[in-house]
Amino acid sequence: MPPAAALESQMWLFFVPVNSPQKMGKTQTFQKARLAVFRLAGWQLALTFALVAIALVVGSSKAAMSVFTGGLIGMLAGIYQAQRLLRVDAGMHPEAFLRGLWISETLKIVLTVVMFIAAIRLLRVQMVSTIIGYAGTYIVYWLALGTRYPWFETMAESTREKNWPEA
Repeated sequence: MPPAAALESQMWLFFVPVNSPQKMGKTQTFQKARLAVFRLAGWQLALTFALVAIALVVGSSKAAMSVFTGGLIGMLAGIYQAQRLLRVDAGMHPEAFLRGLWISETLKIVLTVVMFIAAIRLLRVQMVSTIIGYAGTYIVYWLALGTRYPWFETMAESTREKNWPEA
């Protein structure tokens, strides 16, 4: 196999090309899923700002900056993974979606570690405050899961209309 073809086949494992038939495209479901991702990120950012305000009152500006940094780390890594997962239509290409799930989770972990290292070395953050901000983003995830936001529904009780209002 020529080197260019080998590189192209390896890149296929990590990325779905723009012109791929496996790409979700601009379907209505895709648009709603993207909107749900950014709404979730908005709630994460809102909780991060609330935690920053508490850190300013109780702690110091350094603690508040550290909380904000931790919140951003969690939010940015989550947005990356969600956008990566929305590249492939799971119903049409489940094996590509599952491959993308594993790759995006791995890259999310690597991205998170790199951002934590950068925050520690470059910003000299307070670790406890940073972890509090980071954990805050997961509280939003857990609440979303607990309320079946918007992709979890049962056959008996469909909340699709409530979770996916028509625009």
